Amino acid sequence: MVGSNPRIGVASVFQETNTFSPKPTVWEDFKVLVGDEAVEALAGTNTEFAGVMAELDRQGAEAVPLVSAYALPSGRVTEGTFRRLVGLLDAGLGQAGRLDGLVLALHGSMTSESVFDADSMLVEVARRWMGAAPVGVCLDLHANMTARMVDVADVVVGYHTEPHVDMGSTGARIARLLTAVVRHEISPAMALAKRALLIPAEGMRTDLGPMSEVRELADQLTVGRVLDISLFPVQPWLDVPELGLGVLVVTDDDPDSASLIAEELAYEVWRRRGRMTTPRIMTPSAAFATARLSSTRPFVMAHTADCPTAGASGDDPIMVTEAAQYGADLTVMHSLLDPDAARRLAGEVGNPVRLEVGAAFNSAARPVNLEGSVANAGGGTYRLTGHSHTGMEVSMGEWAVVTSGSHHLLITSQPSVTGDPATWRHAGLDPDLTDVLVVRSCSDYRPNFADSAPDAITLDLPGASTPRLESLRFQHVPRPIYPIDPVLI
Repeated sequence: MVGSNPRIGVASVFQETNTFSPKPTVWEDFKVLVGDEAVEALAGTNTEFAGVMAELDRQGAEAVPLVSAYALPSGRVTEGTFRRLVGLLDAGLGQAGRLDGLVLALHGSMTSESVFDADSMLVEVARRWMGAAPVGVCLDLHANMTARMVDVADVVVGYHTEPHVDMGSTGARIARLLTAVVRHEISPAMALAKRALLIPAEGMRTDLGPMSEVRELADQLTVGRVLDISLFPVQPWLDVPELGLGVLVVTDDDPDSASLIAEELAYEVWRRRGRMTTPRIMTPSAAFATARLSSTRPFVMAHTADCPTAGASGDDPIMVTEAAQYGADLTVMHSLLDPDAARRLAGEVGNPVRLEVGAAFNSAARPVNLEGSVANAGGGTYRLTGHSHTGMEVSMGEWAVVTSGSHHLLITSQPSVTGDPATWRHAGLDPDLTDVLVVRSCSDYRPNFADSAPDAITLDLPGASTPRLESLRFQHVPRPIYPIDPVLI
C-alpha cells in the first residue's frame, strides 16, 4: 500500500549519439554525480533532474536521488562505457531500498557500439528492480521514440521546445504524472505514431514556423483525459532502425483517443514537411559579405555541420582559413576542438605562436596553419548562463585564445558549448563586442543571442551534423524516408 508520502527514485543518464561522428563517447566524457552530490550540484539549474526533485517536494513525495550521468553529444558510446552506465543505475537502484516509483531522465537517442536503443535498455534495467511499481521517463525532443520504450515504461514525456528551454519544467511534468500514477489517481495509456521523416535541426523550431503550428495544436488538445502530448521530430544524424518522427500521446485510461490524436498530429507534421527546411544557408564567403553589409552585432554564423552539441567532433578548422580570407577586416570570434594544441598553448600566454591546428578526430578534415599570439589560457569549470541548461556546471578542459589581427580563436581540449555566452566569457572574450560570432550550435544559440538570431546564417559546410541530410550515408534506417528518398514517398 502506497502511503501519502511515496518514495520515488530519481536518476538521469543522458547522452545524445551522432552515429556519423568520428569521436566515440568514452567514460571520461561523463560527469557522474551520485546521491546527494547530484542534488547539491544541480539544485536551481534548468535540468530535468532539478525539475523532478523540486516537483516531488511540492507533491509531498520523498525523493530518493540515485545518480546523474551527463555527457555532451558525440559518437557511439563505447561498450565498456555503456556497461559502466548500466552498472551505475543498477547499483543506485540496488542501494535505494523500497521505491514506490522511479523517474528516469534520458535523452532518447543514445546508441552504444552494439545496442541501437540504449535508452530503452536502461529502462529495462530499472524495470527489473521496480517490478510492478511505475517507471516514468522524460526525454529530449530529439529522442528517437521506439515501440520498445512505450512497452517498458509506464509514462513518457518529452521537451516541448526547440530550441530547448524547458528541461526543468519537463522534469516537473513527469514528476507530477508519476506521482499521480503512484497514488492511483490516473491510469496512463500511451500511443505512439511514427512517420518516415527526418527534419533538419534548424527546421524544427517550436517558437515559430510549421512545427510551432503543430505544437500549438497539441497544446489545444491536451485537455480532459489527454494528459500530455510530446512531439519527437528526432535528431537526424542517427543511423538506427525505427528512426523517424514520433508523436506520443498520454491519456488517462483512454487508449483509443491517444491513438487517434497521435496519428492526427503525425499527419499534421507530415503535410508540413516541405516547409521544414534550413533558413539562410550560405557559403562562408557569402556569409561574410552579408555580415559586412549588416548592422547586426554580433552577426552570428552557425557552423552547424560540425557542432559538438549535435554530436559532431567540432575539430574542423575550415573557418580559420575562411575567416582569414573573407573577413580579415572584421572582428571575429570562433572556436576549435584540438586537445593537443590547447595543452601545448597553455604556457604560451603573451607569446607569438605558429602551429598546425584542427582535424584531431575527423579524418575528413585537414589541419591548417595558424599564426598569432596567445592572448589568454586557462581551464576549470564554469556555469552556463543561457536559457538551455541554465546554471549547469561544465568544462571545456584546458583552453587557449589565439589572436591573429582582429580574429580570436578559442581552442579547447574538450567540446565546448559555444551557443552559450558563458563559454566565451570564461575565456575572457565578450561575444557582444565582436562583428562576427561563429557558434558551433544548431539552434540553442537563438534564445541566448535573441537580438542577433533573426539575421543568423547557417554555414553551408560538410560535417557529421550537416543540415544537408541527403549527403549522409544511412544503412540502418527504415527506407524510404523523407528527404533522403523524396521521390519514393
